[in-house]
Formats: sequence, C-alpha cells, structure tokens
Amino acid sequence: MSQTRAVIELILAAMLWGLGFVAAVWSLEAAGPLAISAWRFIIAGAIGLYFLRGSFFLFKGYLRAAWLPGALIAATVGFQTWGLQYTTATKSGFITCLYALIVPLFEPLFGGPKPRRSLIVYSGLALFGVAMMCGLFTSESLDEKSKLNIGDGLTLICAFAASGHIFSIARIHGKLGHDFNGFHFNTVQSFAAGLPALGLALVIEPGAFGKPLHFVELALADVGPTWLPLMGFISLTIFSTLIGFALQIRAQRALSPTTASLLFLLESPFAAVFAMLLLGEVLGPSQLLGGALILAAVAASTVTSLRPHPIV
Repeated sequence: MSQTRAVIELILAAMLWGLGFVAAVWSLEAAGPLAISAWRFIIAGAIGLYFLRGSFFLFKGYLRAAWLPGALIAATVGFQTWGLQYTTATKSGFITCLYALIVPLFEPLFGGPKPRRSLIVYSGLALFGVAMMCGLFTSESLDEKSKLNIGDGLTLICAFAASGHIFSIARIHGKLGHDFNGFHFNTVQSFAAGLPALGLALVIEPGAFGKPLHFVELALADVGPTWLPLMGFISLTIFSTLIGFALQIRAQRALSPTTASLLFLLESPFAAVFAMLLLGEVLGPSQLLGGALILAAVAASTVTSLRPHPIV
C-alpha cells in the first residue's frame, strides 16, 4: 500500500470514529449505554467470526490474552457512551483524545522512559482547553450539556481506560510478535468485551437482552417511527468497530507512528463537525479556542514523546 492511500484510509477511519459520537447519541434514544456497548461488540465479533469461520483454530492463542484488553475497551466505550447522556458529542470527542497525553505520563510504570518536562506543560495546556470548552472562563450562556458536568468526568475515565487498553495491547503484541493478527485478535476481543458487558447490562438495564430487536421495532413503529437509533447502532457496530479498526490496521503498515498518531487526532474535529451538522451543536468562541488548545497540546505531546530521548 502506498503512503498516500494509507493516509486517506486513516483519515476515513478517523471520520468514522468521529461519526461514532453522533451515532452513540442516536442509539441512546432506544437503549442504555451498557446494552449499546455490549451488543456493539458481540455483533461485531459475530460478523468477524463469520468471515473467519474456517480459521477458528488461529484464535486459540488469543483466548486468554483478550480478556484484559477486552475489559478495558469495554470500559472505554461504556464510560464514553454513558457520558454522552450528559455531555455533548463535541466535548466528548475532545476529552477522549486526552489519552494521547495520559499514555506517556504513565509509561514509566510499565517500563517505559520518564516523560519529558514539556509533557507536563502540554498536559496543563490541554486541561485548560477542557476547562474552556466546559465554559469555566466565559460569560456565554450555555445549556446544561455544554457546561462542566458528570458526563465530562465519565468521559475522562474513558480516556484513562483507553490508555490502559493501549498498554495491554502493546504487551500482547510484544509477546506474540509477528504472530499477532489485528483482525483475528479484534474478533476475540469483541466477545471478551461484549459478553461480560451484556451480563452486567442484564442486571442494571432491564430488557438489555432484546435491545437489538428493539432498535428494529422502533424504526418500524406505526406511531412516530424514527430510524435514527437503528442507524446509530448500525454505524457503531459496522463502521466504528469493524471498518474503522480494519482501516487502522492496514494503514499503520505503511505509516510511521508519528504520522499515524497525528492522524488519529482528526477524530475530535470530525466529531465536532458531525455534531454540528447532525445534532445542531454549536461552539462559542471560547469553546472553539479550548478545542484548538487541546488539539495543539496533544499533537505537540505526541510529536515530542516519539522523538528519541537524549542520552544523559
């Protein structure tokens, strides 16, 4: 694959992930965050298993390894979707990308290098940007979802869970080396994420078991039918989970880590654009500046952390 094609595919993946924030908001009209997260992974895993039905023996090496990253990715998606009940899709997109700052800060705990001092500055700048996005330094009139609220805290937990998932995948990749296959592993990981989440959903969210059918029933209802929840759930399952991840795996074979990491950041502005076009979300001047500060801080941190550390 050429680098140009890889860049285009990774931009498309970021676009699909950005659309996923809007899709989650639509899905929440018909189901709770646990049920959405659980069925999203289970159905994606079932589709992956169907296409690889003749290669199930290849999954054996992943069965034990997938449970920890499965739990972490389930927490990532679950807390993000839960947070979207209270916060805007735009804020969620920008707060989620803070995982790019969290990873290098905690890397020494997993045998990695100590973070540079500049990373502390970038982290402070990003948090200041989050505060601006939440309206803490503005006199603008904001609705409840646009103000600082519990949803922003839940999304921050999502960013920490995403960081843990990155560390767990890196550890597994280090053990398996060239034997690691992203699509095969994602199929097993989807079940590892979805099945426990469904069990928890059955306890906390009544009727969680029948939610996939409920999306269809709602779309075909005689009174006040709406296809948005079903479209949102399909988008999360097919586009965000299956296609987006597959594009990421393909593209990273031809791109440097720096280029790939920076392209991942496009998920946040894509989320903002889709939220504006499809949900009617509008950002004020201070919120726009806050979003720009977050992106700038995360991009600078990503580039800095990927440079070789100076020899002391």
